[in-house]
Amino acid sequence: MLRIDDRLIHGQVAVTWSKQLEVTRIVVVSDTISEDEIQVSALKMAAPEGIKAFVLSVDKAAKMLNDPRADKLKVLLVLNDPKQVAALLAELITKPAILDIANYGRVAGLDGRHKITDTVYLSDEEVQIFKDLAQKGDKFIYQPLPGDAAEPLDKLLEG
Repeated sequence: MLRIDDRLIHGQVAVTWSKQLEVTRIVVVSDTISEDEIQVSALKMAAPEGIKAFVLSVDKAAKMLNDPRADKLKVLLVLNDPKQVAALLAELITKPAILDIANYGRVAGLDGRHKITDTVYLSDEEVQIFKDLAQKGDKFIYQPLPGDAAEPLDKLLEG
């Protein structure tokens, strides 16, 4: 699963989704955060016991995920930047089975953003990124929690 979430590793990701998906790894993918030792350390500490956490740049995450040994792993990818999501998806040989967006867009401020759901706000540029990804076959859903119904993001973008 690839999830877009401003909060990265937090309660819903660290506990709920990792249990539901039975993941063994949580990988935060961010070119900027991977360079910040304090944020890297804090994110690794937020991972549940028994689950390894990594914070990698887009290139390093793609290399790790494209390695044939990664096929045996259950990985939850978490990102907080649609541009980096598009960059990562462009580099992956095998795409994640689930592409999810939830809790995104409020951290950056709501000016110039459109409310897509109660927890997702996108700029015009971000809307276009998701439309472009959908045209390439990368279909995102909106599903905050495993028990919530999954809604296709492209239909939500239509209004």
